[in-house]
Amino acid sequence: MKITINYINNLHFKAKTRIFDNILIDEPSSFHGTDLGPSPVEYLLIGIGGCLSSTLVYCLRKRNIEIDDLEIVIDGELKHAPPSLNLRLKHIHVEFNFFLKENTNEVVLNNCIDEFTKYCPVYDPVLNGIPIDLDFKKNKK
Repeated sequence: MKITINYINNLHFKAKTRIFDNILIDEPSSFHGTDLGPSPVEYLLIGIGGCLSSTLVYCLRKRNIEIDDLEIVIDGELKHAPPSLNLRLKHIHVEFNFFLKENTNEVVLNNCIDEFTKYCPVYDPVLNGIPIDLDFKKNKK
């Protein structure tokens, strides 16, 4: 899986992946950006919420549990962390609000809720960390 990100100006970037080539990234004006797209932290929260949402729905559907409505609220807490006081994402809270058909088997539902996170490929690396290699190539135009 490959993502390409190109600099536009200020703190504004455009990303490409697969067939999606106009994914905007920016910072809010309060963080010196131009507010032309979600921030990297917001995309991280979108990725976590999207992965957990899709694996939960997959688990429910696999067990024939019908969903009437589902809303996931992901709340990330940014704080200045010592000793350097750099801004860091310190806590993520994910709230699942769903309405199910009346014939839902509560035991099956609870089993699904207990196990769905193990199928999300984003959850474990965020929870436990993942190595990131940085490779800088200085090119001339």
